[in-house]
Amino acid sequence: MFVEDVAEAFDVVLHRGTPGSIYNIGTDFEISNLETVKSVLGVFGFSIEEHIEFVRDRNINDKRYRIDSSRLTQLGWRPKTSWVDGLAKTSLFPLLLLAILRSCDQNRMA
Repeated sequence: MFVEDVAEAFDVVLHRGTPGSIYNIGTDFEISNLETVKSVLGVFGFSIEEHIEFVRDRNINDKRYRIDSSRLTQLGWRPKTSWVDGLAKTSLFPLLLLAILRSCDQNRMA
């Protein structure tokens, strides 16, 4: 979930929620851990085969996490940013930072 959507959810709870009530922030979008890792590696151009090591699951591994955010959606909140768009926006920061650092390094060596 994209950080701006979470911030908006907090704002909705602050202004429309009932004091003392619990509001879960979530979406109906589901993605596996493996697909998440593949997506992040893909954004940064890393090879999946070189950067993923499969290990045996622990006995206590959860297969799925899902929360009920219906109380929050009843207040009118809905996430606005898709997984793909949120990942693209999130990945821009480290890519820009890397470009700036490389530029600074090149300027220092010149």
